[in-house]
Amino acid sequence: MSGAPFDVKFISFDDIRNNPEMLKDIDVILNVGDADTAYTGGDNWCDETVVAAIRKFIYNGGGFIGVGEPAAHQHEGHFFQLAAAMGVEKETGFTLNVDKYNWEQHDHFIKEDCTGEIDFGEGKKNIYALDGAQILVEREKEVQMAVNEFGEGRCVYISGLPYSFENSRILYRSIIWSSHDEENLYRWFSSNFNVEVHAYVKNGKYCVVNNTYEPQHTTIYKGDGSSFELDLKANEIVWYEI
Repeated sequence: MSGAPFDVKFISFDDIRNNPEMLKDIDVILNVGDADTAYTGGDNWCDETVVAAIRKFIYNGGGFIGVGEPAAHQHEGHFFQLAAAMGVEKETGFTLNVDKYNWEQHDHFIKEDCTGEIDFGEGKKNIYALDGAQILVEREKEVQMAVNEFGEGRCVYISGLPYSFENSRILYRSIIWSSHDEENLYRWFSSNFNVEVHAYVKNGKYCVVNNTYEPQHTTIYKGDGSSFELDLKANEIVWYEI
């Protein structure tokens, strides 16, 4: 999230327990990591107050992005405690008798800048999609990326997301999509994910940064949506007045 144009707030499960209404000030929740770790929350997902608050948040229009094994703890027949919202579940042996028919892969807004096979790192095994979810990437009958709409809200599942410029763009688009903000994607934006745009609106300046050791070509979109083509030398930074 470093360098991304989002305000980031770290919240705990106790924060939600003590004041579920705090979620009204949040657009998208990210839960990232392996099951039963401090990163994802472990048995905190057995707490009905927490789960109900987050489900309500999503249903009323909030976004949820889960990476790895989000909201994961084996409890009451589910491994992913937000399975119905995320549209995916992990097969741990308790649903072997359930037929799994949803394997069709779809194009999507989130993948539009991808140039090849997406790198999920180690990813996760035995993830399957529930009816109604859209699979964006599946490999050998294992879901690697999927999206689902739950009420007015949107959820994104990604099995793994090691850092790269391309994966950073995938996360960026995931946040934009899950917050229903697609129409504002092309604001202070570079069509080439190897190039970043940093706007300092209060100071009346913005810069374009080539993050690679190679020349790059890109289309730059300014805050008003207008655009221009730009060629950058390796590691070049170009400053502009707004």
